[in-house]
Amino acid sequence: MQIHVLGIENEDILRLCKPFLREYDVSMCIEDGKIYLKGDEAHKAYEAIKSTFGDKVILGSLARTLIDILKKNNKKIATAESCTGGLLGYQFTSIQGASNVYDGGLISYANHIKQNFLSVKAHWLRKYGAVSEIVVREMLKGTLKTFGTDYALATSGIAGPDGGSVQKPVGTVYIGVQKRNTLPIVEKYLFKGDREDIQKKACLKALELLARNL
Repeated sequence: MQIHVLGIENEDILRLCKPFLREYDVSMCIEDGKIYLKGDEAHKAYEAIKSTFGDKVILGSLARTLIDILKKNNKKIATAESCTGGLLGYQFTSIQGASNVYDGGLISYANHIKQNFLSVKAHWLRKYGAVSEIVVREMLKGTLKTFGTDYALATSGIAGPDGGSVQKPVGTVYIGVQKRNTLPIVEKYLFKGDREDIQKKACLKALELLARNL
């Protein structure tokens, strides 16, 4: 049984749930960034976790849940990615039926792609760099314009192992979401781990950010 708890790191979930999970014939583990409950009493354990964390708990795949919500509301989404290099889009396309809500994505890895396809201003790129709140805001705006969707998700960061600085160390990622005709929401994260870890964590936080703003 797969679960997800919005806004709380998986390691913290394990620590917080460990005391009362002893009451059940169940184990909790993290596999590929996802939380799984295994055992004969997995459902009972899920109910206990649900009573503890309330509406933050999602049963099953987070991406699947988001697709279902978007489909129910007849909404479409598109993505613009830099540091995640298409991995965020894959969170949607790996699930059957994603075409009902996911129109597509752009891997805007190079600055000139951000400029030419998402209309990110060269001035902002020179002044603040690609890894910045203002650039992600521009990426969101450009995604909504290019794809004509109801929602946009965007990522830009430094996955490493090189490319970091004192001001922007490796693991710095800006993640944004915007609904059409509303203001963009951009959050800054500092992830730990190797390149793959940082990319996976960025995708997970992007999905969480979308979940909080649907």
